Amino acid sequence: MTGKVFTAIQILLATLLLSCLPEPLPVDDIPKLETKIVVSSQIIPNTGLVVFVSRSIGALDAGDDSDPENLIAQIAISDAVVTLQVDETLDTLENLGNGLYGNIILDWQNNVDYTLTVNTTSLGSVSAVTRLPDFVSFNEVSATIFDNGFDSLAQISYRLTDPIGENYYMINVQRFRSSQELSSLVNPRIFTRLFDDKAFDGEEKGETFNVLFQEFSEGDSIAVSMANISKAYYDFLKVRSDNRFSFVEFAGEPINYPTNVQGGYGFFNLHTPDVRVFILD
Repeated sequence: MTGKVFTAIQILLATLLLSCLPEPLPVDDIPKLETKIVVSSQIIPNTGLVVFVSRSIGALDAGDDSDPENLIAQIAISDAVVTLQVDETLDTLENLGNGLYGNIILDWQNNVDYTLTVNTTSLGSVSAVTRLPDFVSFNEVSATIFDNGFDSLAQISYRLTDPIGENYYMINVQRFRSSQELSSLVNPRIFTRLFDDKAFDGEEKGETFNVLFQEFSEGDSIAVSMANISKAYYDFLKVRSDNRFSFVEFAGEPINYPTNVQGGYGFFNLHTPDVRVFILD
């Protein structure tokens, strides 16, 4: 199972790690805050669930020149017991190392409560409850190079059919390599587009947009993913959407973000992404 998860996780691990990155705090007169468990999660399509469990550390305990492997080793909690419960079924997730816990789960149920519990020897226990929204796939999607005369951007065009009812969407675009360096996984450059369906409830939506603040070239491989997400996770992402992240921000205390983790930080979310990989031309 471990090899299968790590093969699939190459595209999505950056999103997982980025999903609970904290907002940077001012560096003057920072009181020492209590260290707590930080949780983030990601469904790997056709494979299962991966949860990243780490500890919060002070904003002065790492810098922009921090080594990625050392920082992961510093924040990852690798001796936790992580369980997932739905109805009367309780599964213990496999310890994959480096703070990652996962399991093969193919029979997901939409719109029922999933309870995640993390037990540690040093920081106690935390828990969170969430639901898996209905899966929404691209009807069609394409990615090409757009040269505006100043920059060479990636241009994304897509169409989707929105289910009737309140829905919230996240589209991520990131440069993808078959062998990612750890530093790029910890500090990825992911373009995220968030939107709701208030203007097209129950209808088809089509859109073309450019991926800004990044330079692309012909031959680059990019992963484009879309997911129907919960309102709570949408609100969590909106809070941080205007911020740009740097490597050091793993070291900040994520106290400024909403969380559904009782007794901890981060966000336990479940959503099934539709992931497509393109070679730009």
